[in-house]
Amino acid sequence: MKKIIVLSALLPLICANNVFADGGVSDEASLMQAIAEANANPNIKKIRFEEDAHIVLNQPVVYSGTQDLVLVGHGATIDGASAGSFVLDQDLTAVTEDGTFVFNTAASITIKNLSVLNSATRGIVVNIPEDAVGGDQVVNLHKVVVRNSALYGLHIDDNRDEFDDGNFGSAIGLELNISKSSFTFNGIGALDFDGIRVDERGDGDIITTIRQSVISDNGGDGIELDEAGRGDVITTVIDTIIDRNGFYNAEDYDDGFDIDEGDEGSIWVNMIGVSAADNKDEGLDFDEAGAGSVNISVLDTEVSGSGDEGLKVDEADDGDINFALKNVESEENGDDGIQFTEQGAGQIFGSLTGVEAEDNAKYGVTIGQWIVEDEPAPAEAAGQVSASDVELSGNASGDIVKLNNVDLVQ
Repeated sequence: MKKIIVLSALLPLICANNVFADGGVSDEASLMQAIAEANANPNIKKIRFEEDAHIVLNQPVVYSGTQDLVLVGHGATIDGASAGSFVLDQDLTAVTEDGTFVFNTAASITIKNLSVLNSATRGIVVNIPEDAVGGDQVVNLHKVVVRNSALYGLHIDDNRDEFDDGNFGSAIGLELNISKSSFTFNGIGALDFDGIRVDERGDGDIITTIRQSVISDNGGDGIELDEAGRGDVITTVIDTIIDRNGFYNAEDYDDGFDIDEGDEGSIWVNMIGVSAADNKDEGLDFDEAGAGSVNISVLDTEVSGSGDEGLKVDEADDGDINFALKNVESEENGDDGIQFTEQGAGQIFGSLTGVEAEDNAKYGVTIGQWIVEDEPAPAEAAGQVSASDVELSGNASGDIVKLNNVDLVQ
């Protein structure tokens, strides 16, 4: 009898933590009700969808609760073609606060097995409150599909400025984990909107892990991680396709994967088994300015058919470039196949192992460091790069590793 009494006492709590635990969300009305209840009741931490439900929205869904929330999609599809709108300002920049799914919270968000399609504005939006403190905002996406968004597919925003200028944001960082997901054909309604965009300002890092996913055919960058203020960008990408991005603006094409880190902080990149093919500007473009270094490891990766450089790494001001490339192919790109440039106080140290650079429009590999670009003589100690099993052929400017103030050890 005691066990039955205890179980009966727990049932209300179990039900409170799982909205629609029996039937699940099946249409716009039940989804809006579930979100409204989660906004009002911090004990609600999970929302379940009916299996393969197809939900057509007429307005954005906005979560503003303070508790961590899990959405279990069960293969449901949300169509956001009529959920929100945007306007174009004088320079054709799209302006909106809308998205199909908007999360105004510093709580952790987990979405599983859910598709967000045809968004009139942005697909999934996470807005970090300016006054957020404590642990990092965490977003987990597993088996999530975001396709055909007019603007961003996924936008995680920790920037007070509406147009992503300035360095003011919350005091927390951002952690994004994506697995077995796809972001395709987003950014097809206005200039400069990406498949995945993360803006971090103020204190805090951007930490991302992307595994077994597809980020392709987006009008802007496939992925853009933009960090300013004090903090690092730390990213791991494994077994992922980043192809055919950056086509929307023919006057200023975009990249496959773009990282911009400004002010105090470094870039840390670990890539294994990545394809970055046929992106309109650079395939992989990593830029660091201010006090900080770039540290990258790339293994078993192919970069090809980029409109500009295949793999480009720029470090400006104080800081080094440290890299290790192994079993990397860079072919048929519109500039150098692989390019490392360090300008300011700092050096380049790295290794090229089993690297192939073929049929690029300029050099296969260029590595150079300067205090001031084109200085008449080196003004700092030379960097050093080791090379083994490097194959260069068919590159228009020459089949050599082009160096400036860097010693090559073979």
